[in-house]
Amino acid sequence: MNLKKLKLKSLFKDEHAKFRIAIGLQFAFIPLLSLAVSIILNYIVLKVTLSVLSSFNSEKSFIVEDLLYLFAQKGLVDLVPWIVISTVALTFFGMFMGNVMLRPFRIIAEYCEGQLADEKKSYNPEFITELKLLSLFSEWFFHTITILKEAGGLTKIEVPEKYKRIHKPVFESNFFVNNFLVIIIMTLITAFLIYVGNAKMFEGVVEVIREIYSHEKSAGLYIQNISEVFDIISILSIGINIFIYFIYSFFLYSKVSAPAFGVFATMRSFINGRYSARVHLIGYSYLRNYTRMLNKYLDHVEKEYVSKDN
Repeated sequence: MNLKKLKLKSLFKDEHAKFRIAIGLQFAFIPLLSLAVSIILNYIVLKVTLSVLSSFNSEKSFIVEDLLYLFAQKGLVDLVPWIVISTVALTFFGMFMGNVMLRPFRIIAEYCEGQLADEKKSYNPEFITELKLLSLFSEWFFHTITILKEAGGLTKIEVPEKYKRIHKPVFESNFFVNNFLVIIIMTLITAFLIYVGNAKMFEGVVEVIREIYSHEKSAGLYIQNISEVFDIISILSIGINIFIYFIYSFFLYSKVSAPAFGVFATMRSFINGRYSARVHLIGYSYLRNYTRMLNKYLDHVEKEYVSKDN
């Protein structure tokens, strides 16, 4: 028991783990927010429905409000298992996405660690596509360092022209393309939850109206109109979900774009002759272990392969 507590405590002290958990919870929260909007709108429609039905005459009118609220509560209760399952699934999926986002930095750190341990480890970031600038430049950087080390020492190297004019984080289209696919998956899950909830609510309203106000000709017309309202609620809720995820994509991108540029700029300065250049990221604690390993690698290269004359 104490061992489990110790592991849990160390888990929440791990900045990398805390980052993944935070991303997972954020992924799960957005559909819940859209679903909450749908529930609020359904509640408003329910109140309007009660107001409209009060104008109809029936001997059973006194039980209408209780019946409608009963159906609404039943619909929510039926929806709870799906909400729990979806929330758990989205949380783990978000944690996976958080891990994928940090993968380029982890690959760099693992390579640096291997080099410090004199392991014959190659650096191959070909599968890393979301941060193309960092992937391509780091591959050129480590390959160039290897060649210079084999030649006996480091000398100032001209950086390829295409990398010289980059002075701020670049827009990585691959990140947003991949994230768009994620948005589609998230939206499908949200759409399912909203559809199930609205369908339960609509079925309850229709059943009450047909049972108690079957003699009212206008009741059938009202059922048709309220069906359209429920469709609008579904579309609006799903639209809100897509919009929030789209804005959230930029937030996620900011979590890796600035650090990626920081690592790129440090590598560029180092290979260009500024051998004291190191990565210093403020506000990105979840990358601290990775950047420390890169800095140790740069310390080692500077100490072992840079002559004092440089």
